[in-house]
Amino acid sequence: MLLFQSRVFIGALLLCAFLVMVVTSILLFSQRHDAAISVMHTMVGSMMALAIVWHAVKNRRMLFTYLNPFKKYQGKHSFSLALVLSLVTYVCISPYFNLKPAVSIYQFGQSLKAADKAQHIKETIYSEHRAKTPTSVGQTITIELKKGPYFMWPQYAFWLETLEGEFVQPLYVTRSIATNQFTNKVTKVNPEQVFNSHLMVGDNPIAQTALQGEQEPSTKDSRMRPESLPVFLHQLGKVSSSGYFLPTDNTLQIDGYSGATMMNNFIYHVQVAQKLAGKYRIRFEINHSFDYNTYYSSDRFPDDKVYSGDGYSAQPSVIYESVIDFSNPSELMKMQLVGHGHHSGKNGMLYKNTTKLTTALELVDRILVSHTL
Repeated sequence: MLLFQSRVFIGALLLCAFLVMVVTSILLFSQRHDAAISVMHTMVGSMMALAIVWHAVKNRRMLFTYLNPFKKYQGKHSFSLALVLSLVTYVCISPYFNLKPAVSIYQFGQSLKAADKAQHIKETIYSEHRAKTPTSVGQTITIELKKGPYFMWPQYAFWLETLEGEFVQPLYVTRSIATNQFTNKVTKVNPEQVFNSHLMVGDNPIAQTALQGEQEPSTKDSRMRPESLPVFLHQLGKVSSSGYFLPTDNTLQIDGYSGATMMNNFIYHVQVAQKLAGKYRIRFEINHSFDYNTYYSSDRFPDDKVYSGDGYSAQPSVIYESVIDFSNPSELMKMQLVGHGHHSGKNGMLYKNTTKLTTALELVDRILVSHTL
């Protein structure tokens, strides 16, 4: 017959928890943050705390005796409680008052973490590109883009506009947007399947089993993607025969500023068409198909034929911007996230609430811009 002894259980539990806490504490102190170690440390620490509470309750009479500062032991008062309180007080206030040796211990831990991080940093490689039309006479704008973890094969555009929002010129447009040639077409294996997460994440993306086929669309209209970059396309201001805002034969010439999608980190130099003075706004819009989430799921807008069409719209485009002053010396500026476009391209409005976006916010890590005088 098995016998449960609470004293043995608590003692064994505290010993095992203590050993785990020692190991995880050293790892968290000396290495970069690791989610698995943090969770283990927190869970075992919580279990250890419960065991201590249990132990304190079972031995409360003896504990109260220990905590009584007026009780004498062998005829003398003990200063153990005062010492414990002093140590705990020091530990609690040392981070706020930079007390030593606590600060030195912290700095030592930070140096260990920095060394560990340096061992794991991968070399960042950029490709460099230049664009200039034969008639360009203006300043040169330099754009440095470092891609994020979900930057795979997006569509994007950079353009220049006035502070009042008047379109000036494109700076870079991916070729599929410039020519409106979206040739990849797939269908669901199961028409009833609902997508509510990014289809292209991990070694075994859902798309490998959930989508099928790759064929040329049968009609020109099936290639239209007004939801791809709606803010940019509405800035172009040209409406196709179908009523969508898309590049057309009579629109602003953008061939000199378009090219194959740059898939890696890049530095892009582009000369503007005319010499400019004063402040202008640079905007960047980017979108990625198949990046569904729990809100922008494949069944979110069932009556919207664009969102629910064969383009596999998911999270809407995101827009970044920065203001540059062509009259003053260049400063390296970081483009800031300012909002997103309409999920099916019905308008060119900028929606500032991005709380429902997830992986779309990680398409780029950062974008830096500068210019020549």
